[in-house]
Amino acid sequence: MDNSSLQMNQFIAVRDDGENVLGKILYYSLSSVLIEKETLAKICGELGFPYAASGRLAMADAFRSATGDVYDSKTVRGAFGTETFKVYCRDNQTEKGVISRELVKETLDERTNTYKKLANITFSKDMGMNYGDLIYDEHVDAMDCCREAAELFELYQVCAGRKQIETVLDSFVDSLRAVKLLSHGKMFFVPREHMHRLGVFEDLIAQIEANNRHKNKNRLPMDANSMYVVDDAKQRDKMAAAFYRSVKKEIAEYTERANYLIQTGSQSASVMDRWVVKIEGL
Repeated sequence: MDNSSLQMNQFIAVRDDGENVLGKILYYSLSSVLIEKETLAKICGELGFPYAASGRLAMADAFRSATGDVYDSKTVRGAFGTETFKVYCRDNQTEKGVISRELVKETLDERTNTYKKLANITFSKDMGMNYGDLIYDEHVDAMDCCREAAELFELYQVCAGRKQIETVLDSFVDSLRAVKLLSHGKMFFVPREHMHRLGVFEDLIAQIEANNRHKNKNRLPMDANSMYVVDDAKQRDKMAAAFYRSVKKEIAEYTERANYLIQTGSQSASVMDRWVVKIEGL
């Protein structure tokens, strides 16, 4: 069967789990994840899952990853109305041998967003990771954010992160001769001759999630589901739910980009046309 000719209505033509089953639909989600490399190697060994351990992450990269993971978004009601803001780290002016980032609170506004610096976070080979210049804010505890970055910094030095986990999972899915069904998201058709291996794949993701050390409150759990391609309303509902979860981030991205173009009064017809086409396609 030519991959380019695969259509969802062809998949939903099978009536039972028998000789006519074409395969399975596989959907899995990724999230912020940190799992100790020794633990990951042990899990893969017990499941018979191919895994090659990577080397220790450079401390500078661990610092960038840790501070990059510090993120929060809130909407609060106050005496002067509703306030929506984001909290994250961004690059600051650096000196030789020092990586400097600042913790900022970005408050969304109809015209111009405002930024408030809450702390400095730095790293150098000689001094390690440090933070200071903390500013009080009634809605954001800068000390908690800095402590979170410090904890993540330690974890990134001994753990496998999302990129490494994604490489392991994608490599295994490729070995199943799976057909990607979405340009964005992790939804695949796995042919019948390889679908028996999906049990190991789902067990691995469940074990990774159970041993995840990344405790960010905004993260969604990693998950994996597979289902026979059958002509059944319940199965179609499950596939639809998985599809909508997979494009949720894409919808958010499109919404944010469209709002930005409107707020900035973009005069570029080509840019506007391109995003109109993308939104219509979605």
